[in-house]
Amino acid sequence: MFRQRLIFAVSFLVVLGWLGMTPAATAAAPPKEKNSSVQTEPLAPGTIKSEANMVLVDVVVTDKRKNYQQDLTLKDFHVFEDGKEQPIASFSREVDLQPGTPSRQRYIVIFFDNAGLDPGGQLWERDVAQKFVEKTASPARKMAVIDYMGSLQVAQNFTSDIDLLRVAVRKVGAPSGQTDRGNPGFSGSEEKQANLALRNLLLRIRDVAKMLGTVPGRKTMLYFSAGFYLTSARQTDFQDTIDALNQANVGVYPVVPPGMFAPTATASEGVEEASPESKHSNIRPLPEAVHIMPEGGEAKSALYALAARTGGFPIVNVGMEKISEEMNQYYLLGYVPPNPSHDGSYHKIKVKVDRAGVEVRTRSGYADTRSPDLLAGRTEGVALEAKVTSFEAGEIPVTLSTPYFYIRPGMARVNLALSIPSSAVVFQRHGDNYRAQMNVLGIAYRDDGSVATRFSDRANLNYGKEEMRELKNANIEYQNSFKLAPGEYTLKLVLSTEDGKFGKYVVPLSLDPFSGKQFTLSGPAFGGSFVSSPMSSADIDQSLIEGSAPMVANGMQLVPSGNNRFKKNLQPVVYVEAFDPLLESGNPQIGILLNIVDRKSNQKVYASNMISLNENIHPGYPLVPAILKLPMDKLPPGDYRIEIQSRDSLQNVSPVRTGNFSIE
Repeated sequence: MFRQRLIFAVSFLVVLGWLGMTPAATAAAPPKEKNSSVQTEPLAPGTIKSEANMVLVDVVVTDKRKNYQQDLTLKDFHVFEDGKEQPIASFSREVDLQPGTPSRQRYIVIFFDNAGLDPGGQLWERDVAQKFVEKTASPARKMAVIDYMGSLQVAQNFTSDIDLLRVAVRKVGAPSGQTDRGNPGFSGSEEKQANLALRNLLLRIRDVAKMLGTVPGRKTMLYFSAGFYLTSARQTDFQDTIDALNQANVGVYPVVPPGMFAPTATASEGVEEASPESKHSNIRPLPEAVHIMPEGGEAKSALYALAARTGGFPIVNVGMEKISEEMNQYYLLGYVPPNPSHDGSYHKIKVKVDRAGVEVRTRSGYADTRSPDLLAGRTEGVALEAKVTSFEAGEIPVTLSTPYFYIRPGMARVNLALSIPSSAVVFQRHGDNYRAQMNVLGIAYRDDGSVATRFSDRANLNYGKEEMRELKNANIEYQNSFKLAPGEYTLKLVLSTEDGKFGKYVVPLSLDPFSGKQFTLSGPAFGGSFVSSPMSSADIDQSLIEGSAPMVANGMQLVPSGNNRFKKNLQPVVYVEAFDPLLESGNPQIGILLNIVDRKSNQKVYASNMISLNENIHPGYPLVPAILKLPMDKLPPGDYRIEIQSRDSLQNVSPVRTGNFSIE
């Protein structure tokens, strides 16, 4: 289902942790990693600082017999960005880690897409996945299990617990009533349904990539699938999915059931040969004529292309152990991009090795991290600054929500979500797509008029025909995040469209002090929908939480709302974070109470019992996130205020946090 959201989670940049390297294997100081692609320097509170970027590229090198080449040195490698060779600034090998040194944390998603598979094929998948879990799961190799049946269902969040993973793998089941995505011979309404079904799958894979984008290092996706056909109408979505996977540094390893492919792949594609006999006659082979990636010409099918363009390889019948082995066979190269624009633009990467007869696998590109103040000094930015300081009222109606969450003592992350009517934006038609551009500037002022922080961005809106029809009577929603120290501020936000119209919003921001030693509560943030997520807050290193951390709890990720207005037939949710320092060394019980007040009468219309958050507690981790469903069956249309308070079993009580929402 199409979601009318423009999610540009642009955040102030943070430092992620030193990568393990031995002196002998390092040509320069080891880089710090940002979203697995761009490394940045830390920012002092309330300031904007120039960024020092390092693109990190994981590279696997094998000979024609698939033997890993472990004796290459820095001088053997050449890295090209957009066709131009770049000096390599850092170099290391996973195998160089000293005995006893912690391995780099690896994250593996086991993604089941069972459309087109008979029960025998599904049993085969579960058996293969379970054996892989038993051989591979470890504290340094966390796994999550996702079951795709038209929507994402997280059977198991990231864990190294083999028993939990076994149970999750056994739970995955057959899809119910899914539209066939495979046959390119469909016509009329059947073809339209097939295109929509495939588009939904690709969007959900992109959702997973976005979730994994905040996790450092290279991630692995084992994609169990019978495959799908690609027609010209489906190629744009497919390429967008590959771009999202590359941006998040996710390597895809399709696991192909027996008999799906004839052994036509070349050795350069890294594919194990299929059995000549098919055990599952209903698994349709993909036509060799499908060339969806013209450059290179190595892609003979959608699954082959998915693997080849993300640095993975298809596994046909055998070879699962190679995925586990490969996690220890990476070279890690780092280079400084020549002309970083920090506008989110995509750049192609190619790696060559000075050794005859070898095969090189790596991701095919990366997206240049967006600057937190993209429009600074540009004509558009200067024009927006003039609107901020003027008394002129805007023409575009803007609604805004600004919940905040503590990230460390003396610092909070403000999650901004704004909403404007789609009718306020003029779209230009380009073929089958509709495009528009929106510029955004926000400045937070202290009481004395000085600037505490600012951000700016350019949002490119691009929708297909079906999306535009759904968007016609809906809102465009935009997201951003920035850091602020506790205190009192005034946030002024201005946005403009290409036709010269602009919108303006002014809102006070009050952030309570936070020392890191007291029991407290952050939020709330509202959302009209949520998606399944394989992560929890504890899965992400604390330093990552300082950036644009996903609002994840209970296996769900909140999709923030800009106007907090919800239809009666929807199921909105609210996200909060309890912080209890006693969890770092003890095990107190934690719960939440919520009241809902009618804003018109100021009368309480709903009061909950204590809602336990104990299942969300991770030992030694003080942050406890929660996503709570609003009691829609007890609330008629109207305007409401929610009051949320958290308590623990040692009689600690948080401040009451409030937020307004409406039901239509």
